[in-house]
Amino acid sequence: MSVNAPGLTLLRRYADEQIGKEHFLGIVGDVNHTSGYHLGPDRIHGPDYSMKLDRDVSGARTFPTAACAYDIGMGWPAARAWLAWLVNECRSGAFPQVREIIGSLDGVHKQYFGHKNGFATEAYDGDNHVSHSHISVFRDTAATDHSPLLRRFFERTPSRAAPPFPGRLLKFTEGQPRPRGEDVRTWQARMLALGFTIEVDGIYGPKSRAVAVDFQRRHGLQPDGIVGPKTWAASFAQPVG
Repeated sequence: MSVNAPGLTLLRRYADEQIGKEHFLGIVGDVNHTSGYHLGPDRIHGPDYSMKLDRDVSGARTFPTAACAYDIGMGWPAARAWLAWLVNECRSGAFPQVREIIGSLDGVHKQYFGHKNGFATEAYDGDNHVSHSHISVFRDTAATDHSPLLRRFFERTPSRAAPPFPGRLLKFTEGQPRPRGEDVRTWQARMLALGFTIEVDGIYGPKSRAVAVDFQRRHGLQPDGIVGPKTWAASFAQPVG
């Protein structure tokens, strides 16, 4: 019978202490899951995406009963900020053990972030995943301590939370191409973490400009809606939570 991966048990213990037992929703035992990383290899029969890669197969041999996915409820105060942080960390390569993330950065839209596509934002039409976030890890990392996926968020330093200015101005001009890219996504995720209502889609359009103006007015900056060096620095200088 499938059991929690050892490394996810360490995460659960840290989550119980840091955010409360009511927000860690478990790893195995949900009868709604009939495939995927929520199950150990012992419960998977036939082709399954969670057993597709060579490292999944080798991991299954080493950990034949370990389920390698977990759900975390989004009811704790810094939950959305944590999710935005985790996605950005995965994009930077900080957590190579993570296979996929499913959740909602804004509490409305459901999104999928996968290792295969560099954790780019994709739409997701599955059930729920607004009130909770799903994270799966590669099967060969079942014994890895996964508590840093939460621990580093709470213990992060200002220097780690402040990426350098990307070198281009983020601005929206009617009739002109909208800036797109990871720099836009990083700034949007920061605004979301600071409590602004914004979609983290990597496209700097009129809604992003409105958030920038709002932020600039609150912090004594020129409210021109352009994210330049000063606005960028101020965005990451503000404490989250």
